[in-house]
Amino acid sequence: MASVYELARQLGEEMLKTPEVEALLEAKKNFEADGKIAQLVQEYTELQKAFETKYAAGQTTPEEQEAFTKDMTARGNVIKENKAAAALFTAEMRFNQYMNSIFSIITSTIAGEDTSQEGCDCSSGGCSSCSGCH
Repeated sequence: MASVYELARQLGEEMLKTPEVEALLEAKKNFEADGKIAQLVQEYTELQKAFETKYAAGQTTPEEQEAFTKDMTARGNVIKENKAAAALFTAEMRFNQYMNSIFSIITSTIAGEDTSQEGCDCSSGGCSSCSGCH
């Protein structure tokens, strides 16, 4: 009998062939190829972390907070409008839905629940009305 780790490795290998994983890997490749958007996201993340640290230490004024919010909103809009970033966000969301459906099947099996159904069709956005895959 295969170990749980071997089965997990096999599952991962099979998942590489799914549309969700293929779309995610393609979106990541396109995102990383767009040096400008990757730089904008990195700057956004760094600014966010720096401000959170400063804010947690009580070192910001209400004016600085307002200016930061406006600046980050503008930066966020530029990122959202980028095709590569939007495609990556969508692919990540679909991949996460897919992973949640798989995790639900695993936890249902452990709990002794009926897992005879294969799960939702998350690849077509079918999880929006789903109450959980079993």
